Amino acid sequence: MVISSTAEYNTIVTMLGALCATVQIMTGFFAFYYKKKKFMLKSNEILFRSHRAFGSFATVFYFLGLFAGLTGFIGAITVNSPPFEFWDLSFIVHTWPSFAVIVVLVAKTYLSYFKKQTLYKRAGWLGVATFIAWAFTWITAGISYYLRTIPTNPQHPPPSFLLPFPIFPLQIALPFIIGAIIGTLILWRANINEIEKLAKKSE
Repeated sequence: MVISSTAEYNTIVTMLGALCATVQIMTGFFAFYYKKKKFMLKSNEILFRSHRAFGSFATVFYFLGLFAGLTGFIGAITVNSPPFEFWDLSFIVHTWPSFAVIVVLVAKTYLSYFKKQTLYKRAGWLGVATFIAWAFTWITAGISYYLRTIPTNPQHPPPSFLLPFPIFPLQIALPFIIGAIIGTLILWRANINEIEKLAKKSE
């Protein structure tokens, strides 16, 4: 079995990014808002490694998808390949807000790698904004892809790896479900780690 089209490949990349972003927001939310200990993301080894790893994966997936998206957009407006569907609702909803998404994700990436203290002290909200940006990107990209695989609009062949069109809402939900399961397991282990630390301190 092979991926049916470049469009399906790009959609899978975006889906994996959304999955990683889901894990990342869970670890960040746990430390920033649930425990109200921002620097727990550094002091708890499990949280630290998980947050950094899944955040890095999400960043790589985003820039892979961004490259494909920008080349497709440039091709559409210059040579109409793929077709430049200016008045198509799914195109409008996915494409134009994506430029705002770029700003959010690039800002979060820059602060994460070069201004971590600023991110922790003044821009913690960027973590939530990044997840919202990822969720928007995946949901709109997934719907846009599926709408172009149906018989009345066959721009792409039916998916090979993704779920078929009749159950595409489940496909849209899957990265969030799987990410939440992985995130829950990480938080469970991270919480045990905190309990063990407290037990050692009290000895």
